Amino acid sequence: ALASIAALALARHAPLDALTRPPPKPRATNHPGVRRRDALLAVGTLSLCVATDREPSRAAEPERPTRPAACVAGASCVSTASFRSPANYLPPWEYVGDDAAAFKTLVEALRSDPKVFDMIDDETAGYVAASLRHDDADVDDLEFFFLNDGSGAVLFRWAGRVNVASPPGCFKPGCINGPRQRARAEALQRELGWLPLETDEEKKWVPLLLH
Repeated sequence: ALASIAALALARHAPLDALTRPPPKPRATNHPGVRRRDALLAVGTLSLCVATDREPSRAAEPERPTRPAACVAGASCVSTASFRSPANYLPPWEYVGDDAAAFKTLVEALRSDPKVFDMIDDETAGYVAASLRHDDADVDDLEFFFLNDGSGAVLFRWAGRVNVASPPGCFKPGCINGPRQRARAEALQRELGWLPLETDEEKKWVPLLLH
């Protein structure tokens, strides 16, 4: 009887002992799967920190155009690509000699003009762009494309930012009426000492547009 009473007393006090007893310490494990998981977590955290500290990558520069765009018919613009509009067409320019020397000649001619601004010259791409201010309301945007293929040819586009009515006709035999950008481009061509490259388009148009 005494043994039964003692067992019952121990059973009643067991929950209290369990609550007051300190929790067991976690046992260290040397399981290889656990060690591998911890190592991967550490590497991932380190990689995230390094990536956060890096400077953001810069956006790639846009590629240079390789050919001029055609002009809208009737616009204050001339281009070597405006085959369908004689008034807006000028033939490519032709130079004699080294491509690099010709590129430098054009760049120096433009830089020496105080009216030129916002100039870009990329010899690797054979591309030159500039803006030419005649007055506050009269600005032309110029683009030149060197073929650099041994032909000695330069394509270009010369466009006014504001459309202005074309001059009222021309009076020299063989001339073609068109926007004032024609005369401006031809003046630079003569300054450079380059020649217009004859094309099939000119042979078709000139007899029809004699004045």
